[in-house]
Amino acid sequence: MDAHYKRLALLGFTPSQMETLKSRFPTAELISVTRDTVHETISTADALISADRAVLDEVLTAELLRKASKLRWVHATGAGIEHYLIPELVQSSIIFTNGKILQGPGVSDHALALLLTLTRNLHLTMTGDEDVATPRPIELRDKVAVVVGCGGIGMLIVEKLAAFGMKVFAVNNENIPYLTMLQKVYMPEQLVEILPQADVVICAAPLTVKSKGTFGAREFAAMKDTAYFVNVSRGGLVQTEALLEALQNGKFRGVGLDVTDPEPLPVDHPLRSFRNVVISPHLAGMSDNNFTRRYENIMLNIDRFIHDRPLINIVDKERGY
Repeated sequence: MDAHYKRLALLGFTPSQMETLKSRFPTAELISVTRDTVHETISTADALISADRAVLDEVLTAELLRKASKLRWVHATGAGIEHYLIPELVQSSIIFTNGKILQGPGVSDHALALLLTLTRNLHLTMTGDEDVATPRPIELRDKVAVVVGCGGIGMLIVEKLAAFGMKVFAVNNENIPYLTMLQKVYMPEQLVEILPQADVVICAAPLTVKSKGTFGAREFAAMKDTAYFVNVSRGGLVQTEALLEALQNGKFRGVGLDVTDPEPLPVDHPLRSFRNVVISPHLAGMSDNNFTRRYENIMLNIDRFIHDRPLINIVDKERGY
């Protein structure tokens, strides 16, 4: 057998997608697997590529990886991958890729949608609140924004906030090029230093062991009472009880959440009772183009894998993103 011959197990692809991929990559063996058949195939597979996040959630287990003696590559279609990072995967030599960067346009749009809904009092208009002018709507021009997490989503949020005329600061655990749309970059341990200046704080950081609970009582206390807080990342970045207490004490002109902890958020959860809180059900990553980008990314990586070239969107399994 050709030393470069690859056997790829594809999970969650439609028949038409499989047909397209097989015609495009005739030198590799592409096998369509399901949650029921993946265990039968994995022992001889060089790669496990998923287009269905829910199914991968079920099948990527320690038991599966123990059977995967030849496995060199696993791909998860979404950006959030913290639940996949079990010891059997992290400690292995398997390359793990995901959909980071690809969801940037949709999630950044959603972050601005939540923010503008709050700053322009649209949530009050839509609920029929008669006093829609209180608090008075604000404009973003010349206001200060802090974006926490500047990857493929966060950098697009920075770009859009700057386009509104905001002065934007970033908090990131790696340095960023000196872009004109960014005033300054702070490290995570400096978060509390910049928060008091912020009129708007948007969280777009990945959820890792180190970042879990980033926003708690200390961070909320450092913010202006009139600040807006938006989270489009993961609910676990925010300590929910601390957020509730801050809201009860009159903190924030507005809070926009696409993610919560717990998730889904119960219908009777106290967070839903605040007039200045807008919650969407974890749909920021959805858009008319994200499936196209995901599919194109998968095709590009299959081609690179078959030809033994470095893959893109590789996850640092130790760091968690």
